[in-house]
Amino acid sequence: MFKKTFAVGMTLALAATLVGCGSDDKKGGDANTPEKDPEKLTVGFIPSQNAENLSAKAKPLGDLLSKELGIPVEVQVTTNFNGLVEGMAAKKVDVGFLNPINYVFAHDKKKAVKVLLQTERNGADYYRAMFVKRADNKDINKLEDIKGKKVAFVDASSAAGYIYPAVMMKDLKLNPETDVKPTLAGGHDKAMMALLRGDVDVATVFEDARDTILKEVPDVKEKLVPFAYSDKIPNDTVSIRNGFSDEFNKKVADAFMKIMKTDEGKKIGKEIYSFDNLVPSDDKNFDPVRKAVETMGLEPK
Repeated sequence: MFKKTFAVGMTLALAATLVGCGSDDKKGGDANTPEKDPEKLTVGFIPSQNAENLSAKAKPLGDLLSKELGIPVEVQVTTNFNGLVEGMAAKKVDVGFLNPINYVFAHDKKKAVKVLLQTERNGADYYRAMFVKRADNKDINKLEDIKGKKVAFVDASSAAGYIYPAVMMKDLKLNPETDVKPTLAGGHDKAMMALLRGDVDVATVFEDARDTILKEVPDVKEKLVPFAYSDKIPNDTVSIRNGFSDEFNKKVADAFMKIMKTDEGKKIGKEIYSFDNLVPSDDKNFDPVRKAVETMGLEPK
């Protein structure tokens, strides 16, 4: 089920959305001729939380970026993880906050993007996935205990929300599709809310995704507790679609890093993806992600 979901491209509705966004003409010249600097930049985000909430929180970042670059910047939140990759491949989205799985897909399979930056959280350019349960659940204490339980994964192409947790399960000879009762929540916040409601027994989210719903559930850290963590996952990226000049790419990267040196930038980063800094990145940082994708036998198409 999840393998097929990951392989699917964008839906017709999403395709219609993407066709309507971005600059009017981004076809450019041949593959070896950089496009002229755009007159407008579209920055895309993937849904780690409610799309409307994320869009509202990300708009101030677009406004700051517009001031730095001297051109209009539009913020676009796609309805699923693969949609942003497809938008960048179609040259309808210029810059994307891609999670590590989507970055590898976009870079290796689509040949569509270059990585510019990685997020940092508290000085670290990596994070982990965590399995969480309700604090009052005494039946689950270790990963082996989830067999037969209802598990809310986030999305089939989410590193922390599915891929890395599924690798952990496979290491214990647990099949993430048949040894548990899986569901795809569509967002880290949605997975945790399903857990809080009692719809599922376990949720897989990034560490510590509980911070994203503190306003809605102030005592979430008392109600939901982690009981297993994954290996390190390289942080999500700021990637730019192929076609622009190296000079323009550097200009965009420098603008993002300058913004993140300000208190306002750090506040926005915390609100959208819980990060407080952006640092230069390199493609080789994502080799462990490629290994995880290979372990899962996932082949995006």
